[in-house]
Amino acid sequence: MTSNRTSKAPSSGRATPPADSRPAGPGRPTSRAANRAAARAGTRGAKQGGISPILGWTVAFGVIAVAIVAVLVASNSGSGGLTTPTVFTPANIPSNGRTLGNPDAPVTIDLYGDFRCSSCAKFTIGGTESSVVDDYVASGKAKLVWHDRLIIDELGGGTASRDAANAAWCAADQGKFWVMHDWLYANQSPTEDASAFTPARLSQIGKAAGLDMSRYQPCLDQGTHNSEISADDARVRKTIAPGTPTVYVDGTHVGDPQLVPSLGELKAAIDAALSAPASPSATPVASPSAGASPSP
Repeated sequence: MTSNRTSKAPSSGRATPPADSRPAGPGRPTSRAANRAAARAGTRGAKQGGISPILGWTVAFGVIAVAIVAVLVASNSGSGGLTTPTVFTPANIPSNGRTLGNPDAPVTIDLYGDFRCSSCAKFTIGGTESSVVDDYVASGKAKLVWHDRLIIDELGGGTASRDAANAAWCAADQGKFWVMHDWLYANQSPTEDASAFTPARLSQIGKAAGLDMSRYQPCLDQGTHNSEISADDARVRKTIAPGTPTVYVDGTHVGDPQLVPSLGELKAAIDAALSAPASPSATPVASPSAGASPSP
């Protein structure tokens, strides 16, 4: 509380200013004259420029921050807050259902994956799958065939892996399986959480991927391909693909069954298959399963 009492002046008749008990330092004036000079210097910039340098920089940084936020909001608004894929399957490569590449290619690469699987996303987005596609599938040396392996549903319960697979099969009905493949991996949960592939979000992803929603939405809502997907998964669960991603080249498993196959292992396997004498493919799953709407 501030006191209202005043002290009486000494007998000399002049008021003695209170002594400053604070030590003098390099940044503190030691006299009233110096204090007045410092005060004049501190206000000079504001009087001459209209705004202090500190305030000016604060305003500038604020404007920049607002602009950055606006750009981010605008970039997400077009896709409902979804993440746009950074890796796209080349659109100029022919495809049929879940088979990418020339159907008569001399080598068949069978890929077993789960759209919720984080290791599968790294395999795809990290460059292994895209390198194989660029080096072998685009040139017609090999074709890539996708198979669903619902391992996250199996281990954690729920149906989000199957629902995402059905969304991709619904896209395949429109000739856009690989487009949806790219969008699903770009928007999966890094913790493999089922919330990434709720029906509402799968609908958003389909719209962002450019699907015909009048065909896609009923297919998604009705789970049109659920039984086929589950039948395929049950058939390969114990014998072909214990985990994901699993890759076969002309019927031969690539890499350690407990590890994700590396790009070097895949290229070596494909090169070996290309140099081997021509023979009927020993693909572990019959080719009709790669179509847009295969029979169980």
